[in-house]
Amino acid sequence: MTHPIKYLHIPSRVNMAILAVDRHVAEGRGLRPALFLGERAVTFEELRRLTNRWGNALKGLGVRPGDRYVLRLGTTLECMVGILGGLKIGAVPVPTNPLLRAREMEAILENSGATLAMTSPELGDVLEEVRARCPGLRAVIHVGGAGPGSYEALMAGASEALAPADTNANDLAFILYTSGTTGTPKGVEHAHRWLIGTGEPVGRMMMGLTAEDVCLQPQDISFMYPFGCNFFYPLYCGASVVVYPGRFEPGTVLDLVARRRVTAFAAVPTLYRMLLAAVGPDARATLGSLRRCISAGEPLPTDTFTEWRDRFGVEVLDGFGQTEAHIFVANLPGRPVRPGSMGRPLPGYEVRVVDDAGEPCPPDTAGHLVVRRGHPGFCLGYRGMPERWAALQRGDWYDTQDYAQVDADGYYWYISRADDLIKSRGYLISPKEVESALMEHPDVLEAGVVGAPDAVMGQRVRAFVTLKPGRAASPELGEKLREHVKAALAPYKAPQEVEFVGELPKTLTGKVLRRELRSRPG
Repeated sequence: MTHPIKYLHIPSRVNMAILAVDRHVAEGRGLRPALFLGERAVTFEELRRLTNRWGNALKGLGVRPGDRYVLRLGTTLECMVGILGGLKIGAVPVPTNPLLRAREMEAILENSGATLAMTSPELGDVLEEVRARCPGLRAVIHVGGAGPGSYEALMAGASEALAPADTNANDLAFILYTSGTTGTPKGVEHAHRWLIGTGEPVGRMMMGLTAEDVCLQPQDISFMYPFGCNFFYPLYCGASVVVYPGRFEPGTVLDLVARRRVTAFAAVPTLYRMLLAAVGPDARATLGSLRRCISAGEPLPTDTFTEWRDRFGVEVLDGFGQTEAHIFVANLPGRPVRPGSMGRPLPGYEVRVVDDAGEPCPPDTAGHLVVRRGHPGFCLGYRGMPERWAALQRGDWYDTQDYAQVDADGYYWYISRADDLIKSRGYLISPKEVESALMEHPDVLEAGVVGAPDAVMGQRVRAFVTLKPGRAASPELGEKLREHVKAALAPYKAPQEVEFVGELPKTLTGKVLRRELRSRPG
């Protein structure tokens, strides 16, 4: 079928794994590198054979189309093969962050109805702990384990010949769980159409990916942002992925960019700031291969955009997205960037800022950020939570639960999550605006701003600040930061309190947990 969005063609029968892997082999690109792991390069042809074997192994374990299975592996070759091989047979992978604890994994297993799990010996303890309480979980497969039930043994006995499932574009393909910034994580269900629906506007337009590109995003692929930008979108476009396992280390990232001649880099703003704080005067040569840099996950501060552009000669294109789709508002190459803005709606998306009655807000007026339903990149809903999904629908529109405003030229500006706005002395204050002002100070690395109950003001503005290496906290610096904000913004937005902390509480995907900051005494 041809989707009503003019530039998108979504076939009625489509399989994400075929689009990402087998298609390139069929079209003569099988010997091109798909993945880089350390010194090893995995070609598209090798990846096709590996994923065929895992698809057959899953079938041998009784996994059928529509069956869900959990992956607790981190960002590894085996995790990527595990996801793609299941998609090929119509099964439904559920990637999970390896930092999740037993209670969280138990909730995911229960909600998803997973019948099988893949893990490693070092990450498997949590699954074994909850296994007895999850009767639907029939098997746990260990990567790097021993014995006939290990991943290695199953792969060794599996055929490389596989007839992929003839999946419908609207069939359930995968489930990703949200990072929980607004409460209990939700299982967001996506169809096979997602890869075309989002891969075209984000992968081809925003990232500009071709088969000549080498991509890197140093974040776990259980997070929707790298799941697209450093896994499925590069493979969809025939580009190469640098697989980055483990925790973010600036030195390791810089080495990989230089060694693999990375051309497309994606990260959250915090990682850009950490790289800027870590690099030396010769960094422009180290990062000289970069042609496209992408940011999402949190608003990109203006000073971070400016410093990265001035030091390395590459603009960071900021965008806004959610697990429910991916990026759908963004700055695109070739268009003027307004630093601090998250850009304009990507082609095919209809986005508005509306008031409480659902009417469009005038330019430069804060309101609810909503997206028209029906785009093929959007999710099918929340697993087992129909009421929660229904509560976000405003007629033909999906309510992101974010506040934003749009200027007269159509650029969108982020304000805050709906429940993060601060009301002080009758004024509505965006925590993001205050955080950005604080981070423009040369001593500040990160900031988190919340409202604290106050008998007189309703809420007072409370700031939590982490400093750059070598900077020392003091009451005098706290007062300087307050004055710095007053000079940049209306004085009523300046924090009444500045508290220095070693680190900010964050979700596993790097977003500041303001609700945890609000709960701190003080």
